[in-house]
Amino acid sequence: MEGPNDQLNRLDREDGLPPLPLSSRRGFLLLGLGLLAGCAADSAVSTLPSPLWRSADSPPLESPRARPASRPQPEVIHVNGEILTRSSWTRGRPIYSRMDRMQPIRYVTVHHDAHEGYLTAQRDVAARLEAIRLYHRDVRGWGDIGYHYAIDRAGRVWEGRPISWQGAHVSDHNEGNIGVMALGNFDLQTPSAAQLDALDRHVSWLMRKYNVPLSRVRTHREWAPTVCPGNNLQQHMDEVRRSRTLG
Repeated sequence: MEGPNDQLNRLDREDGLPPLPLSSRRGFLLLGLGLLAGCAADSAVSTLPSPLWRSADSPPLESPRARPASRPQPEVIHVNGEILTRSSWTRGRPIYSRMDRMQPIRYVTVHHDAHEGYLTAQRDVAARLEAIRLYHRDVRGWGDIGYHYAIDRAGRVWEGRPISWQGAHVSDHNEGNIGVMALGNFDLQTPSAAQLDALDRHVSWLMRKYNVPLSRVRTHREWAPTVCPGNNLQQHMDEVRRSRTLG
């Protein structure tokens, strides 16, 4: 019978990725494939996953208004001004036969991935995105990770599903809809200042690039009965739209 580490080794070999260290394997295995859907599961208000990474020496939760004097510097040079390309976290290709071409872009929708954790190291974030991609592909049966972009706590923006292909992040409303996911569970923690800054700047860039008006920048819960993107991120989105600081 195939054990947990054998399963991870097999997934690594299928996608041409080097095996993760044993410690990283165990951490991500504990997430469970059933939890990796994040908010893309489109369930109604569902039970939130229990914290997996916090401990007595974990950093305290941050106030959403607390802003550092300067943004953390990324660990690698970003391409395209802001975005770490898909090749920086996976060698796996989309299954194009399971995907539809993107329609003219009309909306941007903000999500969280619904998992509490303080993932800031680039390798840890890359492994997290790959775990989500494998869940979306192998369990959900989708052609690729459902989101077009992901933003981590260090303020890095990661390319997900190619923008030329329709996402899988809002059931029945994916046509012409860009999915932007912030890593974290924002019912149980607050986004970091760097993360909020990167989210605001990236959504504003998408609005200008694709001529998306502020009225069509939404959150997942504004499309469907879900807790996503968590109360703390929802409050931030309400504030920046009310003050019209996006765009």
